[in-house]
Amino acid sequence: MADARTGMTRRAALAGLGGLAAAAGTPSLGAAAQPPRPNAPYDQEIPVHGKAGPGLEPYDAAMLKIMDRHGIPGAALAIAFRGRLMLAKSYGWANVTAGAAVQPDYRFGLASLSKPITAVAILKLIEQGKVGLDDPVFRILNNVRPPTGQRMRPELHEVTVRQCLNHSGGWNRQISGDPVSWEPQICRALRVRPPLTPRQFLSFMLTVPLDFKSGTEEKYSNVGYIVLGEAIARLSEKPYEDFVREDILKPMDIHRFGLNSLDGQYPPQQARQYIAGTLTPLPAFRLPLADASGGWVGSAIDMVRFLTNLDGSRGKPVLEEKTRKLMIETPPLPLKPRENGQFIGLGWDSVEITKDGFGYFKDGIVTGMRTFCRRGPSGVNWVLLYNASMEFEPQDLSMLANTTHEIRKLVQEQKKYPDIDLFKEFE
Repeated sequence: MADARTGMTRRAALAGLGGLAAAAGTPSLGAAAQPPRPNAPYDQEIPVHGKAGPGLEPYDAAMLKIMDRHGIPGAALAIAFRGRLMLAKSYGWANVTAGAAVQPDYRFGLASLSKPITAVAILKLIEQGKVGLDDPVFRILNNVRPPTGQRMRPELHEVTVRQCLNHSGGWNRQISGDPVSWEPQICRALRVRPPLTPRQFLSFMLTVPLDFKSGTEEKYSNVGYIVLGEAIARLSEKPYEDFVREDILKPMDIHRFGLNSLDGQYPPQQARQYIAGTLTPLPAFRLPLADASGGWVGSAIDMVRFLTNLDGSRGKPVLEEKTRKLMIETPPLPLKPRENGQFIGLGWDSVEITKDGFGYFKDGIVTGMRTFCRRGPSGVNWVLLYNASMEFEPQDLSMLANTTHEIRKLVQEQKKYPDIDLFKEFE
């Protein structure tokens, strides 16, 4: 909140305190310098670990600047060009209390970077002929029933796989709120104990009216991806996680992705999550109903593995080229591209097609997580993960656009990349 007397935001005040702390930590003439205390990262310099090719040194300063500006304890950055890993660096703290620094291959909550993973999984099933892109998705989920005594909303019969992928299914959280945050109410309505399963969640959602006619608008929604997660399990005859692991991630040489633990505990080598601008830790994320829309955990390096396989620049692509092109096709009418020519893809917040090639972008935010991934038209793939989410105070909203500003600028200005590949160093 802003200080009523000065108009200063809390983040600005914290930044000022950081400067005072630095000044206070400088011994005066004649004073004995104090050795650093163990397990006290809050008064030590931010650690930086990992490797990068020559010419990529400016990324460290950019990352440290971002972390200071937003009050982020820990972060990881990975950059690949034409299928080769150029940079894999980590910054700050995975566990502030223990004084444990983030390492480049540590896992973070991926938040909505989980959606492209789910998108690739359903597209793989389309490629296998098990479902069509324009098939009604609730026809697949005929094993999900509404609560006793209630009926499925008739308009849901028209929602397709494609509409779940491109957020045109009919759910608008700006009108009705985000159903993902309704777990307490749904548990009471169904008289079940938490945590809700995806199937229990969808049973309740069968009775909730849509906010607009499916296929006529695009409004960001988690619900469509929860639907797709259950459809993947139904079509593959495997649990959602097993199909993704075995049929999508393993062929991409990704072996350490997983879903958030049901026991609410952080596994080894996973960054703890924090409230941005503080050193207040948060419990491990535990919301299995949203696994397919925001439940995956992984490293920045492995997420770059995912991107480089997907664009065909590393290894044998999991998806055939014609299937990959579906992800970046212009949406069907009446949906239209934005004024800048970009549009929502299948799994992507934004797709751009230029004379140099194609690109796409996805970000995610959950309490304690802020995540980004992008493939640029020049062939650069990069992933940026934070273990804190940004505050949504009115005075600070303009700062959210700057969360990746320095990194985006450096990537756009980078004209030459070193002749190295660091992937083997992080197997």
